[in-house]
Amino acid sequence: MPGQRLRAVLGLAASRLRHDRTRTLLAVLGVTLAVISTTLLGSLGIGVVDTGQQKFDAADRDLWISGGPTRISPGSLGGFEGGIVDAHAVSQDLGQRETIKTAAPLLFQTVYVGTSPDSLETVAAVGVTGDGGFNIASGKGFGRDTGFYNNGAYNGTPNQNLVLGTQLQSQVEAGVGDQLHIGGTIIDARQTTYNVTGTTPTFSKFLGTSTVVVPLAELQAMTGKSYTDQASLITVDVADNADVTAVANRLESEYPQYTIRTNSEQLQAVVGERILVVAAGGVLVALAVLAGIVLTVNLLALLVFQEQDALAALRAVGVSRSVVVGLVATQGLCYGILGAITGVLITYPAAAILNRIARKLVGFEGLVQITPRVLAAGAIIAIIAGLSSAIVAGWRAANVSPLAMLNR
Repeated sequence: MPGQRLRAVLGLAASRLRHDRTRTLLAVLGVTLAVISTTLLGSLGIGVVDTGQQKFDAADRDLWISGGPTRISPGSLGGFEGGIVDAHAVSQDLGQRETIKTAAPLLFQTVYVGTSPDSLETVAAVGVTGDGGFNIASGKGFGRDTGFYNNGAYNGTPNQNLVLGTQLQSQVEAGVGDQLHIGGTIIDARQTTYNVTGTTPTFSKFLGTSTVVVPLAELQAMTGKSYTDQASLITVDVADNADVTAVANRLESEYPQYTIRTNSEQLQAVVGERILVVAAGGVLVALAVLAGIVLTVNLLALLVFQEQDALAALRAVGVSRSVVVGLVATQGLCYGILGAITGVLITYPAAAILNRIARKLVGFEGLVQITPRVLAAGAIIAIIAGLSSAIVAGWRAANVSPLAMLNR
């Protein structure tokens, strides 16, 4: 008997879903919206953290030393301010320690680069003291920057060689052996040319934008940072037999003016600076989930209100209250199940589209990473929406009075 009742409820529910397809479509769409918002934003959050971890791991550095926040300074030469002063001296002092294998200062600035004086574009330049800290894809590097920075003074001759980022290489259609105009200002860039001695994918992947690598001292002079010997940060590779945390604690006590972070701490700091974006994503997920639940609840409540006569007629011909309640509640569960299936299926092509957009906008690949846990969370949201609507609609259906409806 219970089996027959269950089959009757399922059959009636299926016929009602097919009867008003517009209502069914809207309800499923509401649940699908909640599922997709949950899965895509959740996958994006996982992808951002995972991609960031990969970038820091690929840098093959143990510690990151910064002299405070590096701020964007519109209108200034190089576009950025802040960082570490006396970078050459500080990195040389760090590199002489037994617990430290290498200490390399890095300077990030914006410069003008182009194949001709009239085709200049703004590019992120990376200043390094040598070409041993990044991968050379073709050609060769430019060695150490001792030709121009000589014994603590900028009194040498610039070698005027650079390593081109592979992303920029495809944009300007230049390669090893070509010459590029480069400078901190448009006027300087039109008058100054550098030889492309090699190409590298390292910094383009790390920064997610077009890059060019220049000897640190030459980039400092190019962007007005030579007077203070400024660098954005210093990366440290700890000796194999040394403890990274112990070295970091020692440096913090000796250099209290600097911020010293491990790989994981640096990643957490980068993510923490974007906490408003993370919070906004969480709010969007909550609103999408709430919208999906409210839409399905309202649709089923409206269905009960509009079909009170039909429900009363079912009660009048002997259909029990439990069957009527089960009928309406089953519709809500069906909306949730259909929304979960649709949302999960749409998640994959939607993630592929978002990844293509992210690759074009920020240069990173695979930012949206779908995992079983994210898909399960989306399905749970759909079930919650279906159950919520089923409970509300079932309660309203149970309160339909056959006599009151039929006497009208």
